[in-house]
Amino acid sequence: MTCGSQRRTTAGVVGTSGTAIRCFGYTMRSSAAGVGTVTLYDGTSTSGTEKWLGTGTQDGSADKVFGAKGKYFPNGLYADFDGNVTYVDFDYVQETA
Repeated sequence: MTCGSQRRTTAGVVGTSGTAIRCFGYTMRSSAAGVGTVTLYDGTSTSGTEKWLGTGTQDGSADKVFGAKGKYFPNGLYADFDGNVTYVDFDYVQETA
């Protein structure tokens, strides 16, 4: 298993693509232009199953904690977010191939 943190400034895969991952939470930053939206998918793209939709606060940070067991993405984790998101920091544990 690999523990990690990753900052994404654009939509994309968190951790290693296509490998099971358990996300424990994230911190997102929204721009002054509007409230940011983050959508998490099980898989390697937006064609995966949507597992979480979160919103932030305009020109501020928002945290989401999934608890001690985290949120499990058996096919990998793809994060998609709108143009109002400046960045998202993820904390996770990932199975090794």
